[in-house]
Amino acid sequence: MNKLYIGNLGETVSPLDLESLFKESKIPFSGQFLVKTGYAFVDCPDENWAMKAIEALSGKVELHGKLIEVEHSVPKRQRIRNIQN
Repeated sequence: MNKLYIGNLGETVSPLDLESLFKESKIPFSGQFLVKTGYAFVDCPDENWAMKAIEALSGKVELHGKLIEVEHSVPKRQRIRNIQN
């Protein structure tokens, strides 16, 4: 799974902020960042890069005064099934 969830984002974080962060960290991404209030999604080229992004950024990088969280994005249907089991 190569889609990442980026959480704990401040209200003013923009796609450009996240692009800069990933570029500075030398982590490639595919397509654009989909930014919502407080979280975002992005695709990595492959599983190895997704894992490197999680290891390098999650809980270690501050953006607009908040430590970001990075993890694999789990589809909503799958999250509901996991909770019920």
